Amino acid sequence: MQSVRTIPSLILFLLLVFPWAFAQSPSPKLELFLEGGTSFSNSGSGTETIRNPVLPCPTSGCPPLSVPMTGSFPETLHPFAGTRYRFTRLNALEASYSYSLYHFVAQPIIGIAQPPLAGYNRDDLVSFNYVRYLSAKARVQPFLTIGLGINRFSGPSNAPAVVGGYIKADNGWQSAWNYGGGADIVFQRHFAVRMELRDYITGQPSIITGNSHNFVPSVGVVFRFK
Repeated sequence: MQSVRTIPSLILFLLLVFPWAFAQSPSPKLELFLEGGTSFSNSGSGTETIRNPVLPCPTSGCPPLSVPMTGSFPETLHPFAGTRYRFTRLNALEASYSYSLYHFVAQPIIGIAQPPLAGYNRDDLVSFNYVRYLSAKARVQPFLTIGLGINRFSGPSNAPAVVGGYIKADNGWQSAWNYGGGADIVFQRHFAVRMELRDYITGQPSIITGNSHNFVPSVGVVFRFK
């Protein structure tokens, strides 16, 4: 989780190196942003008892098939893009899209353990947030944010767990929400750097129980329009 603590340190570094960052800066009305971060998430697991989806059943019936399933986010790049509209000096609305790579495996047990079968490999997330700026007069403008959205776990149609019939290629859209905070460092009238940390909270896919907390520290650029 070392990267999670990097964002506040970078903000403090910029404040020390660039003391002019406290100069007056007009607030934008509309902006586009592009960020990149790293996912740090908890894993989940579950077990499903199903009829064997591959082998034909004899007339005497099929024995139940135990299928342990696990899912987790790898620590990899988390692209994040969107737009933010500031309807007052300290209040803004934001729409964004992001995705994280995902590891999902199903491991059927037929007498003896079988090799794990890969399934979902990404999580797409659409979010709509309210943003509250704590300051808008300085070039360094901290903010807090919270929002709702939808997410979807999916994978290729030829993934082994999909071909085997254990899961579908698309888990379907489900509700999600996120919260966090960060700061904009305005270098020019139409350009800023944004650093932030968010926690994306969604339900786990398939029969995996519990919620997924995906912590994402990120940094990126902001193009500001008047």
